[in-house]
Amino acid sequence: MLSKSISAGVARVNITPSVGFDNMGDYLRLKPAIGVGNELYAKTLVFDDGENRIAIVTADIIGFPEDLVNDIRGRIEQLTGIKGRNVLLSASHTHSSPAVTSKDKPSREYLVELAKKIAGAVYMADQNKQEVLVGAGVGEAKVSINRWQRTPTGVRWGPNPDAPVDHSVGVLRVDKLNGEPLAILVNYACHPSIMGADNLLYSGDYTSYVQSVIEKVYNGVTALFSTGAGGDVKIAVLTEDGSQFRYTNLEDCRRYGTIIAAEAIKVAESIKTKPVKRVSARTKRVDLPLVSLPSPEDVEAELSRIKKQVAELEAQGKDAYVKRLHLEWAQRTLTALRNKTAPTSIPAEVQMLRIGEEIAFFAVPGELFVEVGLKIKEAMGLPGSFVVAYANGYIGYLPSKRAEEWGWCAHDDSYKLSTRPANFSGRIEDVLVAAAKELLSES
Repeated sequence: MLSKSISAGVARVNITPSVGFDNMGDYLRLKPAIGVGNELYAKTLVFDDGENRIAIVTADIIGFPEDLVNDIRGRIEQLTGIKGRNVLLSASHTHSSPAVTSKDKPSREYLVELAKKIAGAVYMADQNKQEVLVGAGVGEAKVSINRWQRTPTGVRWGPNPDAPVDHSVGVLRVDKLNGEPLAILVNYACHPSIMGADNLLYSGDYTSYVQSVIEKVYNGVTALFSTGAGGDVKIAVLTEDGSQFRYTNLEDCRRYGTIIAAEAIKVAESIKTKPVKRVSARTKRVDLPLVSLPSPEDVEAELSRIKKQVAELEAQGKDAYVKRLHLEWAQRTLTALRNKTAPTSIPAEVQMLRIGEEIAFFAVPGELFVEVGLKIKEAMGLPGSFVVAYANGYIGYLPSKRAEEWGWCAHDDSYKLSTRPANFSGRIEDVLVAAAKELLSES
């Protein structure tokens, strides 16, 4: 006779926008989609131990900006009573999703509808809970590669088979009491960006196929996908000589998604689920350090250069949108430096969800580099240790110490699309590892 276990419920909702109206979620293609390669979904798992409830939401979108997180969590708490801090919002980070962040010029109507749909899905899952058995396992899919090469002068974009990577396929299996699977969650640390900026079809990229293949194998199962620490990792779709990445199509998304799904299925079949007594959630605000700030003189000189670049592009009739974002960054940063109000660190929420004694999810609101994720999982030390990036917010790239030593922080300028005056430092590695240890010990 099984001892009493926690209960769980699952639900899904289609979040694909209407085609032809709203921008896609990548500032490199500020134009509407022309079709749907794969339907986009938000899926949710709600767990209840009788005293605490937690919810895991996965969504086929590029990210969850902070204002959207607050809206969704508020609606969930209003509908279900589940505390906002007990809700993990995991974006797959597909580059073929609708716009949700401010730089991508999203539709306000879509964001409101998205928040309502996700909250409604959590409500449905919470209303349809049943007693469950839970287990976790890990496999391996060697289809990803680090996307930064070290050079004598720093780094450059390109496949690097010698740099860190995490090929592990983490699997959470949730069964009904009769042993039939109810939900399977897959975690893999890799960018969903097989398709490039010329793609105008909505899709979850390879993650859509990870989920759909699993759902075809297990009738009635809800498959969820969360992206791990893949901020510096891509699927290894390369040129013939292996020197460059290729941006391709849905067929490659299908191929690589199926490989990961097949490994996840193999792992799921080996997991022995069992009763779980408790769930818990803990959050913490951490200060993530930036690299040394630029001088006012350097930013002033850069401001002049950017103004000239914007003028030249506009004179040629070319798109100057990205340079205009850089211009706004330079103006804002120069003012902050002169007023001595520029921050040297950025606050961020990290979260730990615990399911029983052997399974935990550590969530980070940015593009976490793979080496940091590996160290966090090692520090957690549980059989089911999951690191979830792009979760509960979006603050940009979170590099490793090694990446900073290689010169990545000096090379990358994506922070100029944000409100930060500089890149995050590799010192975030120690902050996040320490936070994971602390939250796990409290959970």
